[in-house]
Amino acid sequence: MKNILSVLACTTFLLIGCQNDVSIVDRKETRVVVDSFIQADKVDKLDVLVVVDTSGSMSDNFDDVGSGMEMLRVDIENLTLDYQFGFITTDPNNLSYIGPYDSTSSSIDILLAPNLLNSAGREEGFAATYAFLNSEEYMGFSRSEADFLLFIISDEDEQSSIDAPLFQEWLVDEFTDVRHDIVTVTQLEDSQCGYTYDVGYKYIELSGLYNKSAMDICDENWSVWLSESSFITQQRDYIELSEGDPILDSIVVYVDNEVENDWEYLEEANAVVLGFIPDYGSLVEVGYNVYAHIE
Repeated sequence: MKNILSVLACTTFLLIGCQNDVSIVDRKETRVVVDSFIQADKVDKLDVLVVVDTSGSMSDNFDDVGSGMEMLRVDIENLTLDYQFGFITTDPNNLSYIGPYDSTSSSIDILLAPNLLNSAGREEGFAATYAFLNSEEYMGFSRSEADFLLFIISDEDEQSSIDAPLFQEWLVDEFTDVRHDIVTVTQLEDSQCGYTYDVGYKYIELSGLYNKSAMDICDENWSVWLSESSFITQQRDYIELSEGDPILDSIVVYVDNEVENDWEYLEEANAVVLGFIPDYGSLVEVGYNVYAHIE
């Protein structure tokens, strides 16, 4: 961090330093911004739990769930063959479980799994996850040394008495010795569904607690996005900048504290894209200057 700040400080001086042919009124103050991420470590073992709302309104989404999980499996198998999938409903009072599916399971097994679950009388994704993770059935699915990836998919809001911060706190305590991540698919406020009721506010809030956004269940591409939505399975070669309008000449990229020149800035995405995929566990830092707003 010290190196990248030093480089940016020099760049700032060059940008706003005293020049005889520039009047003081033309000078603009700048400030330094540093964004970073750590590339995920390589997956050894992975347990994937898919919580699916199987109420009547969700029946036309089952195929998308199955195809999304099959695409995710392809990504996972590039990292490890020691994985398993389990599927449950959102009804904690009448849990329905299908699995486990692993590297020996066929694509058809994964595609059909959501259709084999019982119909859900309740839409309580948090409560159902809690009930399953404390059940005897879960003891046969869970592996204490495996990383854990949770998907919750529903076209309505979570309806149990558990709020999102409490649920996240419990997940953190439950998986203290391994990595875990969540992905939620629900109806957003500006959903392509075209109506404004049944917004999944608690699922949206849960995603925010993991520094990500929920997916819109009415977006036709959400099943594709499932495979790209977890730091556990997706190696990143880009970083979205937290501030807009960076001074392009000031951008400095470090990978594991070494200057890296193989990158480009995409203005439409406000992101720096690397020309390579950083190694597992690598620290990627992007520093840049932005013009300060003077009150």
